[in-house]
Amino acid sequence: MADKKIAVAPEEVETIMADWVTAKVMCDPKLTGGNISAVSLYFEPGQGHARHNHPQTEQLIFVVSGVGEMMIEYEEGKPVTQTIGPGSLVNIPKGAYHSTFCAGWEPVRILAIYSPPGPEAAMHDSPDFKIIPPGKLPARL
Repeated sequence: MADKKIAVAPEEVETIMADWVTAKVMCDPKLTGGNISAVSLYFEPGQGHARHNHPQTEQLIFVVSGVGEMMIEYEEGKPVTQTIGPGSLVNIPKGAYHSTFCAGWEPVRILAIYSPPGPEAAMHDSPDFKIIPPGKLPARL
């Protein structure tokens, strides 16, 4: 475990970007060890991610700043939507379809935690995302 990091600063990790998000994987098994991952996500006003699910992963979303709209389908075809803001914590059960959108005038910043890890790797490996090396400033696509 000696080669694993204790604390991770944003400038030490890659930036993952698409037209709807800027993200940084702050924790994953390769970086910090363990069986959990965490991603810092930043959505501009009116932006967010479409309805999707993580069949093998439970997810927590903590809102750092801004106002968002969270949708979760606890039963297929029966979405529940709620406004979320700073300090809100959302628990997304394994396999539940969900979406998150910035619903305010300023960006919404969230910390997404996955257990077990995996969704962050899928985002990193997708051709839909641009990878900016650590220490480089990201620019909108």
